[in-house]
Amino acid sequence: MPRIFASLSIVASVMALSACTVGPDYAPPSVTGPTAWSEDASPLDLGPGSADRLAHWWTSFNDAELDRLVAQAITGNHDVKIAAQRVLAARADSRIAAAGFYPSLSTAASAQRVQQSKDLTQPQIRSLSNSFQAGFDASWEIDLFGKTRRSVEAADATLAAVIEDGRGVLVSLLGELGNDYSQLRSAQERIAIAKRNIAADQDALDLAQQKFGNGLGSELDVAQARAELETVRASLPQFETLVAQNAHAIAVLLGREPGALGQELAGSPAPLPLAPPRLPATLPSEVLRNRPDIRAAERVLASANAQIGVAVAQLFPSVTLSPSMGWEAGTVNKLLTSQGLIWGLAGSVNAPLFQGGALDANIDKAKAIAEEDRLTYQKTVLAAFQNVEDALVALKNEQRRQATLQLVVEANRVALQRSTELYRNGIGSFINVVNSERNLNNAEDSLAQSALVWVQQSIAFYKALGGGWQSIEPAQTTGESLSSGI
Repeated sequence: MPRIFASLSIVASVMALSACTVGPDYAPPSVTGPTAWSEDASPLDLGPGSADRLAHWWTSFNDAELDRLVAQAITGNHDVKIAAQRVLAARADSRIAAAGFYPSLSTAASAQRVQQSKDLTQPQIRSLSNSFQAGFDASWEIDLFGKTRRSVEAADATLAAVIEDGRGVLVSLLGELGNDYSQLRSAQERIAIAKRNIAADQDALDLAQQKFGNGLGSELDVAQARAELETVRASLPQFETLVAQNAHAIAVLLGREPGALGQELAGSPAPLPLAPPRLPATLPSEVLRNRPDIRAAERVLASANAQIGVAVAQLFPSVTLSPSMGWEAGTVNKLLTSQGLIWGLAGSVNAPLFQGGALDANIDKAKAIAEEDRLTYQKTVLAAFQNVEDALVALKNEQRRQATLQLVVEANRVALQRSTELYRNGIGSFINVVNSERNLNNAEDSLAQSALVWVQQSIAFYKALGGGWQSIEPAQTTGESLSSGI
């Protein structure tokens, strides 16, 4: 390499070593959070292994079909794939910002053959000439005040925030899939309950018709029995609609056509997966580390802080070195020779003198954005704590409600048995049988709905803790996971 480029490298290195980085250095925000949850944590299990159970929370339902659907959703869901592409784009932005550390180099070559006017040239001068040129041009802005360094810092923080957003997509996907699957199984269970009640109501109708035929009953009893039977039958279509709709939703979450799982799920009834009675315990400080939205908000704040440095650096001069080297000759065979060598070295300093206050306004804007992001981070933390507290109180109260509903079902079952016996023996009113049937039907359906709510609240609790992404980040079609590059 010619001495001019060696000298340039020495000059640039010396200038870079003497450079400074303007703007505030980033310090992670401190959060004063609770040391324990204010709501009753009795639904939580304080035993070991909480972190691993949180990372694989769907396996706690002991449902092989749910495990299979989760695996398919992770690899097939379009939102996850979109998130992965956003990570790739952010990673490219980071590389673009880092390119500012290096000189830009371009090359060019040209050939020219010129015929001059014979009327204007002297006889001893040739009117036909050739010209060949080849060379390199470079431009190198020295990062004296850290504008490039702050830009890279901001781009890297933005990349990290995008990765956390992708992890948030995984958390939401798992929660949505769990909810859809539990609603589908709950609807199938309610269909099974309704069919059992239809059979019981049909027996009551047969009994009313038998007594009426024997002259011991009334037509009113028959009409009431038939009305109760048809009322229960009328609930079946809405349950079947829930089954089909949730099967459609699950198929789309898996990246498949809505009808792809119709026979696989809707046509194969299974019980509602049971959530464990006690869920993994997590401290508030662990929520800060687990929740992707909190982690993303912190990285957004870091990026905004670096942008302040970028804005401040605009106040200072920029130094650009522009060396060039090439060859010029009249024939090709003499082009790359020492006689044809040409070179040049240029340097420029560009310093702002008056911008009408725009540079100061840019700094004020960057500071305002950073403060906004700091407040957003605090708000995100508070919302996360609220999600956990809400889930805890919902879990505790749903447990109480479910226990009470179980007693209601047992009492109504006894009441139906006794009222039926009294009516069959001719010492009781049929209206008592109808009322007991209706009460039992409603109680069993309410208990089934409570079981669904318990499962959904358990999923909400896992989601509030930020569980699920830690152990299942998939390798996308690009061959990179959401976290690669951090």
